[in-house]
Amino acid sequence: MDFTVSALTGAARVGVQVIVSQKQPVLEIYQDIRNEFAPPFDIEHRNSTNTKVIRVDKHRFQEISISFTSVNIGGSRAENVHFELSGKFQRHEPRQEWPRTFQAVIRQLAPGQALHLMQLQTHDLEEYEYEEQANGLKVGKSIRNKTDTLTIAMHYDGPDTWWNRIFRWPRRLQGLKQFSSSFTFDPMVLQELPPPKYNG
Repeated sequence: MDFTVSALTGAARVGVQVIVSQKQPVLEIYQDIRNEFAPPFDIEHRNSTNTKVIRVDKHRFQEISISFTSVNIGGSRAENVHFELSGKFQRHEPRQEWPRTFQAVIRQLAPGQALHLMQLQTHDLEEYEYEEQANGLKVGKSIRNKTDTLTIAMHYDGPDTWWNRIFRWPRRLQGLKQFSSSFTFDPMVLQELPPPKYNG
């Protein structure tokens, strides 16, 4: 599960309050910004004749990403869960298509269960200007940060019990799920990075 322990702990704390106050499913979306460095590797610098190593530098690749996870922090199971995307924000090629999770109906999410929805890379948060090179390839240059937002709407029902059917009957007549909520992502959130994590 691509989700940090600290975020799950926070979800559990909030969920305790919800469970105490009401026995119903409550879906929330958590965004997790990761600033990670891969294990170091050596880069050799050689002389002009390539016969002698002058010096060796250590280098790490940096990866910055944002993961989105839905968690049921309520006190009962969420059923027939549907996630819906809206807004002008789009990922860049070749990942412009959103995951199939947003086209499917999730049959159930138990209390405390987390479901990974999608991930964004740093280049997804920037707008590019492309220039065609002599070899025919197009090279992109970042010109600004994106300002378009992305909204994830969550529509779901409570458990299919005779008592709950009475409560969700009015919305069912309107062709709606029993519960709905939404989360809006703003790309400007990445203006400040969290402390880096070094692997290896």
